[in-house]
Amino acid sequence: MKKIVSLFICMILLCGTAAAQTVSLPNSGYVLELPDGMKYSMPEPEDYGMAAYTSETLEMDYVSYLKADAFRQGMAETLRETAENLAASGEEAELRDVNGVQMLIFRMTDDADGASGIGYVFEDGEWIIEINFWYATQEAAEETEKIISSIRKK
Repeated sequence: MKKIVSLFICMILLCGTAAAQTVSLPNSGYVLELPDGMKYSMPEPEDYGMAAYTSETLEMDYVSYLKADAFRQGMAETLRETAENLAASGEEAELRDVNGVQMLIFRMTDDADGASGIGYVFEDGEWIIEINFWYATQEAAEETEKIISSIRKK
């Protein structure tokens, strides 16, 4: 009887646990945990320093570029300067530590379709890493916090 009760409890616990997949971020030493419902959608192959994962309510776009190219991507010399520039132009931006990684975090709205998003930018050696989430529901917006909080070194 104890075995049956133990098995039942284990099944309940497993059913309440969302499955996740570990994805490597190209050109960086980091990984993220994404929900299994998010599927790799572009480009092929992954070694372009870009990636996109999508589900019905959430899209994650990833791009990496060399620090030397940061100015052409709209970045200032440092993340702090970029945050200050965004704030001065009326954008919501801040520097925050996320699981031991200093990140520039900013809110976005897609000009084409009005979609809401949140962006995370951080440095990894000679690379600038940018992760943008576009979400369709409040639940998906909350999921972005869980995803980015899972970031860790490989």
